[in-house]
Amino acid sequence: MVLVLGVSAGASGARAVLAHSDRPHHEPLARCEIRRRPGSAIGEPVISAIRTLRATAVEQAELVSATAVTLRTGIDPEVVEFATPATTRVHVRVLPETSAQLRYLRFTGQLPRRGSVVLYDVGGSGLSVCVADAPTGEVLTARRSAVVGGDQLDRLLQDHLAASGVRLELTACRDLKEQLAFERVVTAADPGTGATVVVTNNDLAVLTREGVMHSVSLLRTMIRESHSTPSAVVLLGGGGQVAALRHWLETFLRLPVVLPAEPASVAGRGAVLLAAATAAGSTLPRW
Repeated sequence: MVLVLGVSAGASGARAVLAHSDRPHHEPLARCEIRRRPGSAIGEPVISAIRTLRATAVEQAELVSATAVTLRTGIDPEVVEFATPATTRVHVRVLPETSAQLRYLRFTGQLPRRGSVVLYDVGGSGLSVCVADAPTGEVLTARRSAVVGGDQLDRLLQDHLAASGVRLELTACRDLKEQLAFERVVTAADPGTGATVVVTNNDLAVLTREGVMHSVSLLRTMIRESHSTPSAVVLLGGGGQVAALRHWLETFLRLPVVLPAEPASVAGRGAVLLAAATAAGSTLPRW
């Protein structure tokens, strides 16, 4: 059992978890989320997250044995590798996010034993979706799309509220959206006028329907290209908590949808497993 650091990076920033190699599914020893500053490089929040949690390890008189950074499809791994100081670069592995997600889902028993599976990963800037062979982890086909994303849903919610006379900043709309992951009804209040409006999960369902329909059309094409028959869809990413996404995917695809606990943390926890393999000297999948 060693202490390892797993980092997942996307266009909106980085999430990191510090955990023992055999306990990626438990509450980590420490975690952090670093949002990307407008105009900054993608590598910046990654390095900030690594430094933050390595400092935490030092405070606890612990040593981080290895670090794995996973990146979304379409992000050049060099954006992290070039940003990593030469003195620590040898201890950092940069790997595809899907490798980490599949590794963790297999570890927790949430992958089917045979056939393929769809990973439907809703990040801040858009959707990453892939069809992968469940037993081997081979990615059969993958796409990136802007039809569904956390930032896009925040803007749709902002416009919906404005039409009812309540004007809010995007950050406030994001907070409301996240609140609706745990409550069926929330009240939005305009800080300037005091006007209020009730927002429900049904409202989010209406706002997400069109985007999910477009993504399902894309998915059906990808499934044909993969020459496989998926047995499940796994909903991942920060947007995975939006109940309407699960509803529409089950409705349109007629496949069971698996929602892991803390779907936004699956990649980071999978990175912990990949980092542990690095520490043990195991061979990891190449980019």
